[in-house]
Amino acid sequence: MNTVKVPWQTGQDGFWWNETCAMVLEVFGLPGERYTSHPKHDVMLFNFKSEKDANLCKILLSERLAQ
Repeated sequence: MNTVKVPWQTGQDGFWWNETCAMVLEVFGLPGERYTSHPKHDVMLFNFKSEKDANLCKILLSERLAQ
């Protein structure tokens, strides 16, 4: 799997997460065919079937990912 991890951080509210998930949905569609998503205690995981899609997601969410 090709995983993109978006960490839970202070200052993120429901709108921030709705916007983040909407960005992924707009590009990759609903979970299932190209990726799955899994909330964990400290991160949201987006598991992509292709490395190309994972890299595109990293670029798409680059300002939202931890450095």
